[in-house]
Amino acid sequence: MEPDVGSEAASLSRGVTGLTLKNVWQWGMRILTSRRARRLRVCESLSLGERRFLAVVEFDHQEFLVGGSGNSLELLARLHEGMVIAEPGQRPSRGFLENR
Repeated sequence: MEPDVGSEAASLSRGVTGLTLKNVWQWGMRILTSRRARRLRVCESLSLGERRFLAVVEFDHQEFLVGGSGNSLELLARLHEGMVIAEPGQRPSRGFLENR
């Protein structure tokens, strides 16, 4: 009985395709896991017109409200869970009774 050349070729082709897919998968996973986490991101921004904007920026899990125009950028406040906890030039308050 003669060996079936067509089935051997198909089997070899499936093996090569499987190996190629495995290599591509491993390469992709290495790329995804080796990327460093981003430390800076814009959470939200609002255009105020005429090249002015407000933005909430996150850096190392801290949020900041910044305002900008065509040629300047200003820190307006430090935020925590959407609430202002410190304004520039002002130390953060420690509690309700401290302000009395």
